Amino acid sequence: MLTAFVLAACDAQPTVSLRRDAQVASALAQAEVNRYIEAYRARYQLAPRPPGDLQAVAETYMRRYQPGPEPRIFESSVIYDRKGRVLAEIFDEGRRVWTPLSQISPTLIQAVIATEDATFYTNRGVDRRRVVAALVQNLANPERLSGASTITMQLARNLFMPPAERFQPTLERKVNEVLLAQELTELFTKDEILEMYLNLVYFGHRAYGPEAAARTYFGKSALALSMAEATLLAGLPQQPARLDPFVNFEGAKRRQRVVLDLMVRHGYLNAATADRIFAEPIALAQDPDRRPTQAPHFVQYVRDYLARYPELDNLGRRGLNIYTTLDLDMHNLAQQIVTEQVNALRPRFNLNNAALVALKPGTAEILVMVGSADFNDARIGGQVNVVLRQRQPGSAIKPVLYAAAFDANLISPATVLWDLSVTYPVVGSRPYTPRNYDGRLRGPVTARMALAGSLNVPAVKLMEGVSLERFVEAANRMGVRSLSEEDIRRAGLAMTLGGSEVTLFDLAVSYHTIANHGEYVEPTPILRMTDARGRPIPLPPQERRQAVSPAAAYLVTDILSDNDARAPIFGVNSPLRLSRPAAAKTGTTTSFRDNLTVGYTRYLVAGVWAGNNDGRPMRNATGVTGAAPIWKMFMEAVMADPALLRTLDAPEDPAAWAFEQPSDVVRIAHPCPRELRCPPEGELFTRQWIETHLLSGPYVDAYQSGIFSRVRVDRTNGQSIQLGVCLQQRTAFDDPDAQVFLAMPRGFGELAPQWRYADAFAGQETLIALEGDEAAPDLAPTLRPFLPTPGAQRPAIFTFPNRVLEEQRSALRWAQARNTLLSLGTCAEAEGIARALYGETVRRIAISEPPRRLAAASLVGTLTVTETSVLTDVVEATSVLTTTETATERTVETETQPETRVAAETAPTPVGAGIYQLSSVSADNNCPGNYIMGRVLNRQGAPVGGVVVQMVDQWGNRATAVSKSGAADAGQFDFPIYSGSRLELSLTVMGPDGAPASPTIMLRYPPESGDARCYHLVWRDAQG
Repeated sequence: MLTAFVLAACDAQPTVSLRRDAQVASALAQAEVNRYIEAYRARYQLAPRPPGDLQAVAETYMRRYQPGPEPRIFESSVIYDRKGRVLAEIFDEGRRVWTPLSQISPTLIQAVIATEDATFYTNRGVDRRRVVAALVQNLANPERLSGASTITMQLARNLFMPPAERFQPTLERKVNEVLLAQELTELFTKDEILEMYLNLVYFGHRAYGPEAAARTYFGKSALALSMAEATLLAGLPQQPARLDPFVNFEGAKRRQRVVLDLMVRHGYLNAATADRIFAEPIALAQDPDRRPTQAPHFVQYVRDYLARYPELDNLGRRGLNIYTTLDLDMHNLAQQIVTEQVNALRPRFNLNNAALVALKPGTAEILVMVGSADFNDARIGGQVNVVLRQRQPGSAIKPVLYAAAFDANLISPATVLWDLSVTYPVVGSRPYTPRNYDGRLRGPVTARMALAGSLNVPAVKLMEGVSLERFVEAANRMGVRSLSEEDIRRAGLAMTLGGSEVTLFDLAVSYHTIANHGEYVEPTPILRMTDARGRPIPLPPQERRQAVSPAAAYLVTDILSDNDARAPIFGVNSPLRLSRPAAAKTGTTTSFRDNLTVGYTRYLVAGVWAGNNDGRPMRNATGVTGAAPIWKMFMEAVMADPALLRTLDAPEDPAAWAFEQPSDVVRIAHPCPRELRCPPEGELFTRQWIETHLLSGPYVDAYQSGIFSRVRVDRTNGQSIQLGVCLQQRTAFDDPDAQVFLAMPRGFGELAPQWRYADAFAGQETLIALEGDEAAPDLAPTLRPFLPTPGAQRPAIFTFPNRVLEEQRSALRWAQARNTLLSLGTCAEAEGIARALYGETVRRIAISEPPRRLAAASLVGTLTVTETSVLTDVVEATSVLTTTETATERTVETETQPETRVAAETAPTPVGAGIYQLSSVSADNNCPGNYIMGRVLNRQGAPVGGVVVQMVDQWGNRATAVSKSGAADAGQFDFPIYSGSRLELSLTVMGPDGAPASPTIMLRYPPESGDARCYHLVWRDAQG
């Protein structure tokens, strides 16, 4: 039989020789068969059966015997949206989804068997009758050779033979097919052979296997095929290219008739059923090659994202099921809004394109990625994903700067930033003078108003204090990874105005960090992945880190959502105002080349870019008029759709959308000076800020309230200048004699004043707290030496950078033009500031006495050292003045020549008359908050009013309290404590001469006893 088969299958042998001498040909064929059998045994080793399921078995065989990329059994990967809707199918050589026999239509299985191998379940891999028939056919018609291939032989051909060999009309190939088929039959069951065959067979239109074919032609699974659809598919493998239903549907139908007739012949159907099936209408699905990819920019982003992981290479062959984070409904809504708005804005603004990206707060899942207004419009560069393209962000980058400043505790929302003209020298270029969008300068503005109103000049000054390096570090932590070193160097301080390029995606991620309580979460487009068999594929963990503190992030959120604060610039009903609480910021670049709006609610972050891909300027389009309307329409549309709210895990109740204030942010009310615009309910501060400014108060760098003296400077040219006021004593807000004055700029961050020991200033020796900090080259002494800590024996010098001195002069000019005064700080610092501003032209500094009686030792500030004598802070220590006395002016004569070097040792401080001893100290919760409280008693135990108690923290900050004289609170004093962390506090009773009148006691706050919030101290006069 084998010899007969060889004679029938030897298509390449000269048929004339066979007819002339069959015996000779048979002998030659037998010899050839023996030779090929030996070659087969040397070439093929099917046993033992490879481990794993059938797909793994087939893969092992194909890798062993066929060249090509891996995996050899390629499978197309499918990308889905978060709800399981197909976005795209990714394939390499073709489409395939390996499917077990149980998930394939029984009609399709029967039709294939009837058509390809009717004796499949009974033959041993080779059909003897078909071999004989092939022999007869080949002898009768040598022009049409038949190979008698069974299903098993076809499987052998696909598994073990390279494509170039599979259809060669040679004896070797036929012998190998026979032997391979017989060995496969010994190793595998018929169902296993059939499953491998069906999943490897080609159905045309790049569809391999029944599942891919069913999806390609009918848009359904192989198990869901109708009998008509199944019988149509069964006829395609014989001539898949010619019978492609999308190309030759009539030819495919004629082939279906042949299949149905074979099924009738072999008993699978009767004739009537076959006729009914043939008459059944067949509706083809849309040609997948013509089917548009859903969310094409996002699909490409997913492919690029997965390409970063080597273990997921060859996506078009691996057969992955990729379930993404994208919500197709939300994405299509965004696409519609972007397209419609671009079409509406084009005539007015010459705006031809826009992009939108949306993230889910907390998880950083990418919900929407609209890369352009029309993917298929080449005129606008529609296939370019502008979400990922670097563009200048304009002022939209400012929240990152403010978040960095808040996080570093350099400023608070109440900090005054001076919106006054400034010019910076630029090496090799023209000096840089930043300007606000409207060209106006507003003088003193709070950080809240500066950010909410998108003021440029204060932002540049803030960048100067924060420093470029610190800003870039913070931006990187928050998710802005697209800043280039060249851009950073080129933009300089203008980076805070969008002078460097970033992607809209990075910008949206940084806003997500702010919305997510300061925690950066690596954005992801993937929810989960499985292989072709449904087994989960582990995903790389998302990177998470606390980029800025939750408190700093909330301050930015509160400002960006403060409609009252941005109303002076943007109006009350700008597109940034939504029906639910939302924080948002716009950006507009030079010449109107780019518009941006980025913002968020508690449940959705979205960023929009609008402009022209080629960088052509728009026609006066700003972030408010170009990008903001798109942003607003998208946000409102999502919030109005209950289904999309469920995607966001968001409540429908608008009241539940309010931003959550963290516990380490507190609101403190304070009278607002008329020069500023302040929140009526008070400003927000972090507890860290309050702790740092425990003694001076949280508004210290904005304005000061208390009892002030006027400071006048007489100069050597005869000019007399009312310089400002200096603080004599802080008082309660409701004190009838209290006044409120704007604070003169003092510098922060890189421009902050620094402490240096006076006797080592030339060597740049620093205090321990600043050890390792080198002085800036433009620092110059601006205050007379002082004693930095209680009991210090070495005086120090307080220095300002020259840039701060320039700012101070600008602020003073602003105040003088408006006939108002600024607070220079404490009266201890007034002389030094005057000397720094006017240098050797200062002849005399006059400081008026306060408007009412003050305890002499209650002066706030430090001791001033002149030559080798220690004096009190300008106003000499005296007995308590009566309130009826008229305030007079006291003066301090200052030398016009430079100061002599200050001695390292100081004269001993005399002790006051009264000596107080600590009688008792206890800790409990019997207080209205966090306090150090106490009473001062005389020797007999009666309360004493007017006694000064001084408190100094571990940083040298001082506060004083005076025991009260009222009927109900006689002898009582208290210090409110704003800090939530540990403090080391020293307390001393001060005598009328300003000298210590008691031993200094040390307290640790909070008390170590349980949950106590306050101390109670009793000081008793041990001598009186």
